[in-house]
Amino acid sequence: MRRNALLVLFAALVIVHGSAEAADYSGRARVIDGDAISIRNQRIRIAAIDACERDQTGLKDGRLCPCGAAARSYLGKMIDGQHVRCDIIDQDQYRRLVGQCFIGDVDIGLAMVKAGLAEAMLRYLPAPHSISEVQYGQAESRARDGGFGVWSAEIESPHEYRRSKSSRIP
Repeated sequence: MRRNALLVLFAALVIVHGSAEAADYSGRARVIDGDAISIRNQRIRIAAIDACERDQTGLKDGRLCPCGAAARSYLGKMIDGQHVRCDIIDQDQYRRLVGQCFIGDVDIGLAMVKAGLAEAMLRYLPAPHSISEVQYGQAESRARDGGFGVWSAEIESPHEYRRSKSSRIP
Protein backbone atom coordinates (compact mmCIF):
# COMPACT_ATOMS: atom_id res chain seq x y z
CA MET A 1 0.00 0.00 0.00
CA ARG A 2 2.78 2.42 0.96
CA ARG A 3 4.62 1.64 -2.28
CA ASN A 4 1.52 2.49 -4.35
CA ALA A 5 1.12 5.79 -2.48
CA LEU A 6 4.77 6.67 -3.24
CA LEU A 7 4.27 5.85 -6.93
CA VAL A 8 1.16 8.03 -7.09
CA LEU A 9 3.00 10.89 -5.36
CA PHE A 10 5.97 10.54 -7.73
CA ALA A 11 3.66 10.54 -10.78
CA ALA A 12 1.86 13.62 -9.49
CA LEU A 13 5.15 15.45 -8.98
CA VAL A 14 6.28 14.59 -12.51
CA ILE A 15 2.99 15.83 -13.98
CA VAL A 16 3.05 19.07 -11.96
CA HIS A 17 6.71 19.72 -12.76
CA GLY A 18 6.19 18.99 -16.47
CA SER A 19 3.15 21.25 -16.73
CA ALA A 20 4.92 24.09 -14.91
CA GLU A 21 7.78 23.94 -17.41
CA ALA A 22 5.38 23.85 -20.35
CA ALA A 23 3.52 26.91 -19.07
CA ASP A 24 6.49 29.28 -19.32
CA TYR A 25 9.18 29.83 -21.95
CA SER A 26 11.84 32.46 -21.50
CA GLY A 27 15.13 33.45 -23.02
CA ARG A 28 16.43 35.23 -26.08
CA ALA A 29 13.80 35.12 -28.79
CA ARG A 30 14.08 34.95 -32.55
CA VAL A 31 11.40 36.67 -34.63
CA ILE A 32 9.54 34.49 -37.10
CA ASP A 33 7.01 37.06 -38.26
CA GLY A 34 4.91 39.88 -36.82
CA ASP A 35 3.05 37.66 -34.38
CA ALA A 36 5.30 34.66 -33.82
CA ILE A 37 8.65 34.12 -32.14
CA SER A 38 10.89 31.23 -31.24
CA ILE A 39 12.48 30.67 -27.84
CA ARG A 40 14.85 27.73 -27.40
CA ASN A 41 13.66 26.35 -30.75
CA GLN A 42 10.02 26.41 -29.61
CA ARG A 43 7.70 28.37 -31.89
CA ILE A 44 5.27 30.58 -29.93
CA ARG A 45 2.38 32.51 -31.42
CA ILE A 46 1.81 35.76 -29.55
CA ALA A 47 -1.66 35.62 -28.01
CA ALA A 48 -4.46 38.08 -28.77
CA ILE A 49 -2.94 39.61 -31.90
CA ASP A 50 -2.95 39.07 -35.65
CA ALA A 51 -0.25 40.77 -37.72
CA CYS A 52 0.18 40.94 -41.49
CA GLU A 53 1.71 37.86 -43.07
CA ARG A 54 5.39 38.05 -44.09
CA ASP A 55 4.64 38.57 -47.79
CA GLN A 56 1.49 40.65 -47.29
CA THR A 57 1.34 44.15 -48.73
CA GLY A 58 -1.17 46.93 -49.07
CA LEU A 59 -1.35 50.42 -50.52
CA LYS A 60 -0.44 53.68 -48.86
CA ASP A 61 -0.65 56.92 -50.83
CA GLY A 62 -0.71 54.89 -54.07
CA ARG A 63 2.50 53.05 -53.18
CA LEU A 64 3.13 49.48 -52.15
CA CYS A 65 3.19 49.12 -48.36
CA PRO A 66 4.97 45.97 -47.08
CA CYS A 67 2.93 45.57 -43.88
CA GLY A 68 4.21 42.05 -43.15
CA ALA A 69 7.84 43.13 -43.33
CA ALA A 70 7.04 46.22 -41.24
CA ALA A 71 5.41 44.15 -38.47
CA ARG A 72 8.29 41.67 -38.43
CA SER A 73 10.86 44.47 -38.36
CA TYR A 74 9.11 46.32 -35.52
CA LEU A 75 8.86 43.15 -33.44
CA GLY A 76 12.52 42.41 -34.15
CA LYS A 77 13.61 45.84 -32.95
CA MET A 78 11.45 45.50 -29.85
CA ILE A 79 12.86 42.14 -28.74
CA ASP A 80 16.41 42.44 -30.13
CA GLY A 81 18.84 41.39 -27.40
CA GLN A 82 16.09 41.31 -24.78
CA HIS A 83 15.07 38.53 -22.42
CA VAL A 84 11.54 37.49 -23.42
CA ARG A 85 9.16 35.54 -21.21
CA CYS A 86 6.01 33.89 -22.56
CA ASP A 87 3.23 32.56 -20.37
CA ILE A 88 1.65 29.80 -22.44
CA ILE A 89 -2.13 30.03 -22.36
CA ASP A 90 -3.21 27.77 -25.21
CA GLN A 91 -2.31 25.66 -28.21
CA ASP A 92 -3.75 26.60 -31.61
CA GLN A 93 -5.33 24.36 -34.24
CA TYR A 94 -1.88 23.72 -35.73
CA ARG A 95 -0.57 22.59 -32.29
CA ARG A 96 1.60 25.72 -31.91
CA LEU A 97 1.95 27.15 -28.44
CA VAL A 98 0.12 30.44 -27.89
CA GLY A 99 1.42 32.74 -25.19
CA GLN A 100 1.24 36.16 -23.67
CA CYS A 101 4.82 37.38 -24.05
CA PHE A 102 6.69 40.04 -22.12
CA ILE A 103 9.91 42.02 -22.03
CA GLY A 104 10.06 42.84 -18.34
CA ASP A 105 6.54 44.13 -17.62
CA VAL A 106 5.85 45.17 -21.24
CA ASP A 107 3.21 43.04 -22.96
CA ILE A 108 4.64 42.52 -26.46
CA GLY A 109 1.25 41.82 -28.07
CA LEU A 110 -0.26 44.96 -26.59
CA ALA A 111 2.74 46.99 -27.79
CA MET A 112 2.23 45.66 -31.34
CA VAL A 113 -1.45 46.65 -31.23
CA LYS A 114 -0.62 50.12 -29.85
CA ALA A 115 1.85 50.67 -32.70
CA GLY A 116 -0.83 49.73 -35.22
CA LEU A 117 1.20 46.77 -36.46
CA ALA A 118 -1.23 44.09 -35.32
CA GLU A 119 -4.97 43.78 -34.87
CA ALA A 120 -6.38 42.72 -31.53
CA MET A 121 -7.58 39.14 -31.99
CA LEU A 122 -9.53 38.33 -28.86
CA ARG A 123 -12.16 35.86 -30.02
CA TYR A 124 -9.85 32.83 -29.89
CA LEU A 125 -8.61 33.34 -26.35
CA PRO A 126 -9.27 30.41 -24.00
CA ALA A 127 -11.70 31.01 -21.13
CA PRO A 128 -9.10 31.34 -18.35
CA HIS A 129 -6.51 33.96 -19.37
CA SER A 130 -4.93 37.07 -17.92
CA ILE A 131 -5.04 39.25 -21.05
CA SER A 132 -6.96 42.50 -20.63
CA GLU A 133 -9.46 42.52 -23.46
CA VAL A 134 -10.35 46.12 -22.54
CA GLN A 135 -6.71 47.29 -22.89
CA TYR A 136 -6.30 45.53 -26.23
CA GLY A 137 -9.59 46.92 -27.54
CA GLN A 138 -8.74 50.45 -26.45
CA ALA A 139 -5.24 50.18 -27.92
CA GLU A 140 -6.64 49.11 -31.29
CA SER A 141 -9.20 51.92 -31.24
CA ARG A 142 -6.48 54.50 -30.52
CA ALA A 143 -4.27 53.08 -33.28
CA ARG A 144 -7.18 53.15 -35.76
CA ASP A 145 -8.20 56.69 -34.77
CA GLY A 146 -4.58 57.88 -34.94
CA GLY A 147 -3.91 56.18 -38.28
CA PHE A 148 -0.93 54.24 -36.92
CA GLY A 149 0.71 51.39 -38.84
CA VAL A 150 -1.75 49.30 -40.85
CA TRP A 151 -4.50 51.78 -40.06
CA SER A 152 -2.74 54.40 -42.22
CA ALA A 153 -3.00 52.29 -45.39
CA GLU A 154 -5.36 50.13 -47.41
CA ILE A 155 -4.49 46.70 -46.09
CA GLU A 156 -6.58 43.56 -46.04
CA SER A 157 -7.11 42.10 -42.58
CA PRO A 158 -4.51 39.34 -42.02
CA HIS A 159 -7.12 36.61 -41.50
CA GLU A 160 -8.92 37.63 -44.71
CA TYR A 161 -5.59 37.72 -46.56
CA ARG A 162 -4.80 34.15 -45.42
CA ARG A 163 -8.29 32.97 -46.38
CA SER A 164 -8.10 34.51 -49.87
CA LYS A 165 -4.57 33.20 -50.38
CA SER A 166 -5.55 29.64 -49.44
CA SER A 167 -8.61 29.70 -51.73
CA ARG A 168 -6.63 30.72 -54.82
CA ILE A 169 -6.17 27.94 -57.36
CA PRO A 170 -2.45 27.22 -57.95
